[in-house]
Amino acid sequence: MAETTAEPRPDPRTAMRERPMNLSQYSVVFLCVLINLIDGYDILALAQAGSALRREWGLSNEQLGTLLSMNLVGMALGALGVSPVADQFGRRPAILTCLVFMSVGMAGCAISDGFYGMAAGRIVTGIGIGGMTSTAGMLALEYASQRRREFAASAVASAYPVGTIIGAAVALAVLGSYGWRGIFWFGAALSALLLPIAYLKLPESLDFLLIRQPKGALETTNRILRRVSVPEIAELPPKPADTGDSVVREIRQPVHVRELLKLFLAHALNMFAWYFIINWGPPMVAEAGGSDALGAQYSAWVSYGGIAGGLTAGFLCGVVGVKRMMWFTMLSLAALIALFGQFVGNPTALLFIAPLIGAALFGSATANWLTIAYAFPPQLRATGLGLGTTAGRVGSIFGPIAGGWLLDLGLTVAAVCAAMAVPAVLSALVFSQARRMEPGR
Repeated sequence: MAETTAEPRPDPRTAMRERPMNLSQYSVVFLCVLINLIDGYDILALAQAGSALRREWGLSNEQLGTLLSMNLVGMALGALGVSPVADQFGRRPAILTCLVFMSVGMAGCAISDGFYGMAAGRIVTGIGIGGMTSTAGMLALEYASQRRREFAASAVASAYPVGTIIGAAVALAVLGSYGWRGIFWFGAALSALLLPIAYLKLPESLDFLLIRQPKGALETTNRILRRVSVPEIAELPPKPADTGDSVVREIRQPVHVRELLKLFLAHALNMFAWYFIINWGPPMVAEAGGSDALGAQYSAWVSYGGIAGGLTAGFLCGVVGVKRMMWFTMLSLAALIALFGQFVGNPTALLFIAPLIGAALFGSATANWLTIAYAFPPQLRATGLGLGTTAGRVGSIFGPIAGGWLLDLGLTVAAVCAAMAVPAVLSALVFSQARRMEPGR
């Protein structure tokens, strides 16, 4: 008797991704966009308040640069600590926990009365933001259709500059009447308001449920499939052969370690330049123009360009490829950082340069995030992103500190910006060597 070969069971993720997105899928992406919007507000809150805070507390450039970096220390801790938890125990609980950290940290900044209190509040806030880096965007990527994956990720990334626009508007509205503390209280309220909405509406990752298969995975999966209008499954698929019980043991395989080391260097160089210009830009402009409001307006101009650049880069990543967009956006960023130093005191020139800086910043963020994500298999993507971006956070910590140190040495703004453009070029060279786990992406 001839043996019959069983038909392979259909993968519900494939069914969801190969059809046009429905309202439930868009709602998941939208929630992730809102989460990253708050990230954008929170991460630049101190940059918006920096000029006023420096005057009130008598801070030096080096002290302000150190405070600006404390948020980045927290982001490194969050990316390192939360990302493996997201792959091991689920994206949803990781996101909810991060929202709590963000709200508590911003409230702590609002009530701080000195350098160390502010530093502690920024670290706690950063832990929440760092954990979100590899979870919210990943969830949007997983629930998007195949045609909209890169665009969904870019929409989440582009919410960051929307948050900075809101931050600039809040700064302009509250600095005169409520002082710098109002900026932080507003951010704490945003996270606190989103927490119950996310608790009720944000689903777990299907990749996590079907690959890790925690207790109750089948019931949870079918509940989500009903929500996104995909046929339910009778049983869970076999676990992938390369999936172990521990995320830590999996990621320590030599093939993944080699890739992580490469991405560590690339992202550290990238974030060194990225966070120098994003953090020092507003206070530099405010000081050169003699107006706190001018620094906030500059931030808004950068953010407008960031929205357009991030969305455009996400679309083009799906058309011309992630690697080509990485090269274009990173080299553009390097050139624009150097150009900023030449025109920092010219408001008319900044009106044209600032949106281009924003487009390069957030276009490169989208391309680099996708470069790291596609370097790992689905069950390790949050961990790979978390570990890869942790090294980036180390670079981001020293970017603002190095900027303050060089300025205190007496170097001109033009010379400092020219020096800070070099790491962006080196980053592009290393990123270009990253592997691709998904052909054609």
